[in-house]
Amino acid sequence: MLRHFMRIEIDNDMLTAMAKRWRPETHTFHLPEGEMTITLKNGAILTGLPISGEAIIDTTPLSAQISQSS
Repeated sequence: MLRHFMRIEIDNDMLTAMAKRWRPETHTFHLPEGEMTITLKNGAILTGLPISGEAIIDTTPLSAQISQSS
């Protein structure tokens, strides 16, 4: 089976902005337009990753990926 993996660029400024708006009590983002939650389908559309089939597992810890991009 042929598998394709794409490299996802991490936007640290966007992650920081979204983290500041995350409310763990309700599992939503609080934005000027109102509350927003992300669904599995939203994640698939944003990343281009399929939501069916085998799981895609990255064996590199996120902290290592962030430190390498700095």
